[in-house]
Amino acid sequence: MGDTQAAPPWYPLALVDTVVDSASFAGGLPSPWGRLRGWDYTDALSPSWWSDLEEDRWGDWPADIKEVKVTGETRQGVVVDLDGRWTAHLFPFPTGQDISSLVRYGPWATTLQEAPLVLPVAGLVREERDLVVVFPRHEVANQHEVVKDPFLLAAPLGTLHAALVEHSTPNTERRWNERLKSVEDGLKSTTLWRAPHTRHVVGLPNVHLSLEGVLFRDGKVMFVPQPRPLVSALLCPDERLPGVAMAARLEQRLALMKAFASEEDRERFYRIWGAPLPPTWTSAASISTVNGGVWIWRYEAMLHMLAEARAYGLSAQAKRCDGWLLDVSRIQARLGELRTVHAVRKGGVYAAIAAALLGSGPLQIPFLTGALVCSAAAHALYRRRTPPPF
Repeated sequence: MGDTQAAPPWYPLALVDTVVDSASFAGGLPSPWGRLRGWDYTDALSPSWWSDLEEDRWGDWPADIKEVKVTGETRQGVVVDLDGRWTAHLFPFPTGQDISSLVRYGPWATTLQEAPLVLPVAGLVREERDLVVVFPRHEVANQHEVVKDPFLLAAPLGTLHAALVEHSTPNTERRWNERLKSVEDGLKSTTLWRAPHTRHVVGLPNVHLSLEGVLFRDGKVMFVPQPRPLVSALLCPDERLPGVAMAARLEQRLALMKAFASEEDRERFYRIWGAPLPPTWTSAASISTVNGGVWIWRYEAMLHMLAEARAYGLSAQAKRCDGWLLDVSRIQARLGELRTVHAVRKGGVYAAIAAALLGSGPLQIPFLTGALVCSAAAHALYRRRTPPPF
């Protein structure tokens, strides 16, 4: 299937291979990645629905609605205008309650009051899933307008993550790697990549962002929080991810739209993002490719974009993702080589220490010197062969 779809952008036609029938969403649609369960969102296109609904709603729910007007459809769902006062997002296939939690959980709501984020004022939650989220009325910027200057997104993204630092949780390296495996298995990918992470790479509350949810207000860039992507919900367990993972998702999406002219531009994006964050988050060790760094999260983002391409029939996007993933084998080969070099480097140091403590006789000094020279040479090779962080 090509990029021109005979279905709304939120409907994974290539995955379920059935026509759109919202009345059947509640029963679930079978797919290779599991059953897609949703609800008949068309009920919410009637003004009376908003007045009649009483259960499971939260917040300052809009009352006495006279007009519901569809203003757009995104990868996540349907956007409607309510009486020119509110903007509501309807999610036909809800994937969690990440958006409503930003407001309904007091500590997060307090922290995010000054963040560059448009927070919802009301919503509908059933079975721990956001079906509807209502925001103050707003209009998002055109994606092509956003792509013209990708660096405008980096600073507010860093500010948003800085606001969440106090709510961070310790490194969950094992679960992050298992999550990668789940996606690789679902895609039947030929690439396999696991990474260690320093203790400074920590998890943050999930604030999903999209180029479809960026707006300019009073000269500032603001983000409209998005639900967890459908393909992510189907392929892997939910997990708190580090800020660099969220930055990589935006960066890779921008790169797909050819927003960066060079690798230096990519580095600049991450440097601007990291400026307001704890220095340890962007230290040489934390961003080193040997420790996963930025590259492992760019890889994760690319896998999810490939999954999106396959689910929604985006052939051009799938081709670009496949092309990018071909380079992963090259990086992995380099990392395998570095593990051997590191073993030589460390072994030389240990041999020199042993010679200094236990050795004696005329061979002690030549052996100790040789061990140190070997270790130094391995160290120089290690530094020269380490893939750049960006």
